[in-house]
Amino acid sequence: MSLAEIEAELPRLTVEELRLLALKSWTAFAAREEQTRGANECDEDDPVLLAALDEAIAEAKAMPGEGSSGEDVRSRIAQWISK
Repeated sequence: MSLAEIEAELPRLTVEELRLLALKSWTAFAAREEQTRGANECDEDDPVLLAALDEAIAEAKAMPGEGSSGEDVRSRIAQWISK
């Protein structure tokens, strides 16, 4: 299957199919780049990460009524990164 054929199918995929495709694509990329296991993991206590999250929360609060609140997003991060 060519890249053009894959791109043509993207709008028809479900959210779960897109998630699995992204995971498989990243796994294939990492294998080809011979990256070590855990190279793309982050420490949940990383001060740079926490500062970036705080900044994103502040920006989200500046636009109330437009999607999830900053607190909602931050409370779900541990769940998201554990998958």
